[in-house]
Amino acid sequence: MFKDKKSAYAAVAFVNTLGWGVYYSFTRRYLVDELSAGRVVMLLAGLEWGMSMASLFAALLEQRLGRKSILIGGLSSLPIVASSFIKEPYAFSAVISLSSLLWALSWPSVISSVFQEVTGEYGKAYSSFTIATGLGFGVGALLSGLVYKLGGAFLVFLLIALLFATTFVAGWALSPTGKSTSYSKIEWGLRDRGLTAFLTSLTLIVFAREMFFAVGAVKLSRSIDELFSQVDEGTRYVLYGLFYGFIGSLISPFARLVSGRVVDKYGPLNVYIASSASYLVTYWLFALTSGIVPALLWLVPLYPFLDTSVYSYVAERSRENNRTHGFGQVIFFTSLGGILLLPAQPLVGSNTLRAGCFITAAALSSIVIAYSKSRSNGDRPR
Repeated sequence: MFKDKKSAYAAVAFVNTLGWGVYYSFTRRYLVDELSAGRVVMLLAGLEWGMSMASLFAALLEQRLGRKSILIGGLSSLPIVASSFIKEPYAFSAVISLSSLLWALSWPSVISSVFQEVTGEYGKAYSSFTIATGLGFGVGALLSGLVYKLGGAFLVFLLIALLFATTFVAGWALSPTGKSTSYSKIEWGLRDRGLTAFLTSLTLIVFAREMFFAVGAVKLSRSIDELFSQVDEGTRYVLYGLFYGFIGSLISPFARLVSGRVVDKYGPLNVYIASSASYLVTYWLFALTSGIVPALLWLVPLYPFLDTSVYSYVAERSRENNRTHGFGQVIFFTSLGGILLLPAQPLVGSNTLRAGCFITAAALSSIVIAYSKSRSNGDRPR
């Protein structure tokens, strides 16, 4: 079916983000409309990232179980189905967020398999793996509305569960046999001060980005309702999915290709700093505009550049037999940034201006740390 393993891994990444595209697009609007709990959207985002902190144990599971640990991620379909029967918004959020925990225990091993035997051009390797992820997310966002219109909420939950299970079964089938991670060689500490500073910076920019996404998703939903108030609710679900992810995904493959080349040419750290600054500028433009403008700003493809720069930077500084743990640390510190939404949620709610104060402080701090600390320690592999 696939000419080479690289294409097969790209297909796995596509299915993974296809599932998350359906998940994110649907659950946010489901909370706002069907459960009348727009205030809980940020709480759900925080819970999802909090559960993802389990990624720190991905390398340990891989050492114990070998690549079979990837199959644990397939169990993420269970809380998805269970949550479909829950109508209380806080309980719904708690149950469905368990899928993020199971995903985080397995996904670092999938990424580690992609980088096996790669010794240079990490940006190109990662961008090839993620070439269709934006498209997958966009198609998923659109598909959520179409499936909802066809069969209601339960059918959407079943689709998400099927996609998650498929992702990890396919990832396991492609992965090398054996245990690529040696427990004795797992570097649990953060001895590389440059990497420590980078991961700290990552936590802050993720907090800023996720607050942007959480607050922005509510504003986007309301903007769609205002712009298309004359159409029925099911059609507005489809339109929301179009703007939430599908339209932007059409340029995502191009953005992924460019991001890989830019990272390899200018260095992952420089691209990371530029991407962080771009998130800050885009947020304020989004917050201070109305009508169709916020919906258009939502489509700007910043994520491919940030994502590629992060994983390329860690791949460069990690030995092959320690990459699963390195990528687990990326997800852990990313999750730490996401979970900071929990204490911030009561203070911010869905207010775009209050959110902007937090986003500005976090983004500027992230840029300063990344530039002054990581830069001063050099980019040598550990």
